Amino acid sequence: MAETPRAGRSGLGAALGSEVLLGTLVALLSVLTAWSSYLGSLADSVEGDANVEGQKVLSLSNTEYLTANQDVIQDYTMYDGFFVFQDSDPERAAYYESNFSDELFDSMDRLDGPFDEAYYDDMYALADGYYDEAILKFEEARAAGERADRYHSVLLTFAVGLALAAWASVVRSESRLRPLFAIISLATLAFGLVNFLGLYLGS
Repeated sequence: MAETPRAGRSGLGAALGSEVLLGTLVALLSVLTAWSSYLGSLADSVEGDANVEGQKVLSLSNTEYLTANQDVIQDYTMYDGFFVFQDSDPERAAYYESNFSDELFDSMDRLDGPFDEAYYDDMYALADGYYDEAILKFEEARAAGERADRYHSVLLTFAVGLALAAWASVVRSESRLRPLFAIISLATLAFGLVNFLGLYLGS
């Protein structure tokens, strides 16, 4: 007696295991995987550039702090000489006064001067400005690093879905693994796409 041929898969199973669906999944997941990788690389680049720039600006801040410290010491020295000789030797006192910084001259006219809080704010303003700029660069680097990590996570999701879709396309059409892998691949596509769009549109 001749063996009756096994009927092919029909309905939803056939649709999930179809070459068209699996080919579409492979193509779409390949594009999304490559796109996620590219955007992750861009974010990594931004992180690296921002960190380098932050280090450069922080170095400028440190240099300006050292310069400001020297200027403050110079002002203290000149003011001590001025204070000592202002009554006994006005000409010598005038020499010391001529070497005051502009910030010290300004503080002399204030009620809490000289060397009040405003004086120090003025002396360290440039260094503080560079420091604040460096912090902003480091924050930019941190944000870019987090964005890169999220892109890499999405990339992994798409890569898993791509591997499953590719594997499903090479197994026998009658295999139960074919629609199962297709379902999991569709789920990873949906999950990855939600995260990808949320990240991409929020950038």
